[in-house]
Amino acid sequence: MQQINRDSQAAEMVCILTLFAYVFSAFIITGDSVELNYNRYVINVANFAMDVHNRMSSYPYAFKVVDIISDEAQLYPPARVKYMLQIQAAQTVCENHASVNVTDCALQSNAKIMTCSFTVIAVPGNDYIPKHLLSDQCV
Repeated sequence: MQQINRDSQAAEMVCILTLFAYVFSAFIITGDSVELNYNRYVINVANFAMDVHNRMSSYPYAFKVVDIISDEAQLYPPARVKYMLQIQAAQTVCENHASVNVTDCALQSNAKIMTCSFTVIAVPGNDYIPKHLLSDQCV
């Protein structure tokens, strides 16, 4: 009987916390997307996504972000943000390998340009919690 009572209390607590999170998130965001300025968090997420894309690709030369065409963000409780980015990337002179850092890489003179759409989950301002690339498509 005590086990059932304890399970019931735990279930009630989960329901209460879920309801609280739902109500709290409704005050923060109404479900609409929010358009962001190109602040350092958006740039950081765009560079992260491009880095992952480079590592997953077989391009001979690494690409780097040259423009952020559009960005949207949605709050993803408890403290994460889902970024949906469309960027322009250009081919650099640096060879594409796992440890390439494109920050100091110059663009090729006739650099191939591609447009990419990325979806990333991240905690803004916190580099200790890993970001996750949910989707990427470059053409």
